[in-house]
Amino acid sequence: MSEEHLRFNPETMRYEPVKTKTRRWRNILYVLLSGIAFGLVFILILMNFIKSPEERKKEHDLEVYKETYNKLQEQFSQNLQAIRELEKQDKELFQEIFETKSIDTNYQSDVIINELSEKGEDVDLSLMMEKAAGRMKNIEIMASNEGLLVDFARYFAAKNSDYLQKLPIHIPLKEGAYTLVSGFGDRIHPIFKTTRHHNGIDFAARAGSSVIAAGDGIVEKPVGDFTGYGTVVVINHGNGIKSIYAQLLDTEVSPGERVKAGQEIGFVGSTGISIGPHLHFEIWVNGEPVNPMQYLISVPADKYLELLKAASQFNQCLS
Repeated sequence: MSEEHLRFNPETMRYEPVKTKTRRWRNILYVLLSGIAFGLVFILILMNFIKSPEERKKEHDLEVYKETYNKLQEQFSQNLQAIRELEKQDKELFQEIFETKSIDTNYQSDVIINELSEKGEDVDLSLMMEKAAGRMKNIEIMASNEGLLVDFARYFAAKNSDYLQKLPIHIPLKEGAYTLVSGFGDRIHPIFKTTRHHNGIDFAARAGSSVIAAGDGIVEKPVGDFTGYGTVVVINHGNGIKSIYAQLLDTEVSPGERVKAGQEIGFVGSTGISIGPHLHFEIWVNGEPVNPMQYLISVPADKYLELLKAASQFNQCLS
């Protein structure tokens, strides 16, 4: 290492220290090390905030998995709700109509949906999607089995055909002439745009389409609050069961008249509080409205499941 030297400065008349090579190299080394340290810090910052194409692809795939999973969860919920309705329908058919104990399906549908709902941060997404696909297959099998039970109940009902014929089990419109657009329960009111209880189901259909009786019965004069229902037909099926057909364009029957299932009783319209031509259909049991889908079992099981899914959607009703 070079020692520090003094040199006489004639201008200041003093001896002043002279910078040696050692000091100069020390300063250069200090600058270089500072630059390297700053560069490393800058690179670390870039690595944390700027993602590589591979990382961006993984994040995109993760979002796609999550979106797909959420859609499957929603579909699971709708299908399981349909299954529960079918189970309930099965029990009613066996217990109330056929006076025998319901078959225990033991599907444990709640276990299925709960298992799918339990997902954590460390979940294997590919395994999750594989399980989801498997569960969807199980639900399809459940729906098929429930459909077989409904078909069996329909076959077994031949022994009770007189009683069953009086029940409002038929779709009140001709096949292919309608679309079920809103179901029973809380729905958005078409005029006030607030959530209100919808006492029936709405079938969209062409104005003037034939409306038919859902079962045998006697036409009654509407009694009670039917504000907003427009032109109405009420049929008493006995045993406290009544069916109501509202928003009609016109009627073909009068109070006191006996009607048969499938008989034309009126025409689709948009009278009362309504935003378009449709049939508003209700079923009342002992003075209380019930979900009509519990009774409309005359359609094939696959068609029933399709209608049930449409009826389970939360949307705006037509009246």
